[in-house]
Amino acid sequence: MTAPLISSQRYLDPQLVERKARTFRVFVVSTLQTQLRGKTYRVLLDGHHNLAAARLAGVAPDWRGPSNKMRRIMASMPPADFERMLINNLTDSEWYFVDTGEVVPDLLGVEREAA
Repeated sequence: MTAPLISSQRYLDPQLVERKARTFRVFVVSTLQTQLRGKTYRVLLDGHHNLAAARLAGVAPDWRGPSNKMRRIMASMPPADFERMLINNLTDSEWYFVDTGEVVPDLLGVEREAA
């Protein structure tokens, strides 16, 4: 079973999505499968507009893993620090399930460093 896809970016420019749906052939979407507070999720890292455009065009996106930059970030810190960074660094909303729009209740609240 595939881990649920989550994001903390809800904003989508409808004109950009429409233009991409009309003109793109490949819709690249970057994700990372990771554990957050003991549960496995696929985090939508990049390609929010591409995913929306692919859905509008009725085609499957080209799913890719994390960028080299994200891999360097991950390698630069212990896993607990990376998890805390993901949970705390929201874009424009709380973490939500991309397929339903519902907030991920297990990821609400700030993740603090262990005492």
